[in-house]
Amino acid sequence: MNKRKILVADDDYDIITSMLVILKNRGHDVITASSGEEALEKYAEFKPDIIFLDLMMEKFDSGVTVCKKIRETDKEVKIYLISAVGHEAVDIPEIHEIGFNGSMSKPLTPYELMGLVD
Repeated sequence: MNKRKILVADDDYDIITSMLVILKNRGHDVITASSGEEALEKYAEFKPDIIFLDLMMEKFDSGVTVCKKIRETDKEVKIYLISAVGHEAVDIPEIHEIGFNGSMSKPLTPYELMGLVD
């Protein structure tokens, strides 16, 4: 397993906490953001290998907008959309056109999460 730098952006404290525990226990370097604006700031300073973005965050804008802004300058970082809205939101074909590498419904199981990271 390679140690990865991971950014988790979600406005749900429980989701951030559970993902943080799972990822850190596997030895990854993880930072979190609770808004889209904070996610962009932390992306710029941390330069993660993988980003998990919530579809709908309370502050700033959605994970879709954050993904589009990151893709303006970085085509390589892996970005995954996570959503509690249901499979309809994460299964739309436009996900890849927007710039996401994939999408998952919340809550992610440890197995699903590590499948994306490892």
